Amino acid sequence: MGKLFFYSDQVVESFGNQRLDHMLFDSRNTKNTKIGYIPSTEDREKTYFDIKTQYYRRYGVQDFMFFDLYSEFDSSKIDELAECDILHLSAGNPIKFRNAIEHRKMDKFLRDFFNQGGTVVGVSGGGVQLGKSIKLFQIFTGDSDNELEGLQLVDFEFLPHYNRWNEDYKEAVRSYAENTGTTVYAANDGDGILVEEGEIQIVGDIAMIDG
Repeated sequence: MGKLFFYSDQVVESFGNQRLDHMLFDSRNTKNTKIGYIPSTEDREKTYFDIKTQYYRRYGVQDFMFFDLYSEFDSSKIDELAECDILHLSAGNPIKFRNAIEHRKMDKFLRDFFNQGGTVVGVSGGGVQLGKSIKLFQIFTGDSDNELEGLQLVDFEFLPHYNRWNEDYKEAVRSYAENTGTTVYAANDGDGILVEEGEIQIVGDIAMIDG
């Protein structure tokens, strides 16, 4: 198995994000590191992609690949994506992102990439994809008719931006964890998690909501 990095957000100014970044690039020659960027939404102008490449360039990374799940999807590029050292699942609407992954039948590829030793970075809604399901966000939107499973690379669910949610929603999360027996790791912005070989390393103040 590879490594999973869960970021609540990913901004230059965050000390916690910097710690995660250093863990991400530890023992890597960043000049020879290739990152495959998978957007959560349409990004024809590459606006969000450019922001993220600038972020990683601070660490010396120069080689990037944009792999679209929307109008520019090209299945012939999957082999090139498999050659990346790191896959970055971008921030954004986790429900829309999950539907796009399913629509393009990318579930098996992402699981295989991780199981074969690849590193996957999930930021906010991208991090949600790595967990058991997307149900926490279906609770938030009230759309629970078609329950969406995650990639299930870990046996918990990831809740980013915990510092931003109101108390009513936090109570709904606690009730969900209790009623379903689900473990939720809730991260404030600036915080995150590394999972390697089944071991969970906490960076920052992470709330574990355990059913």
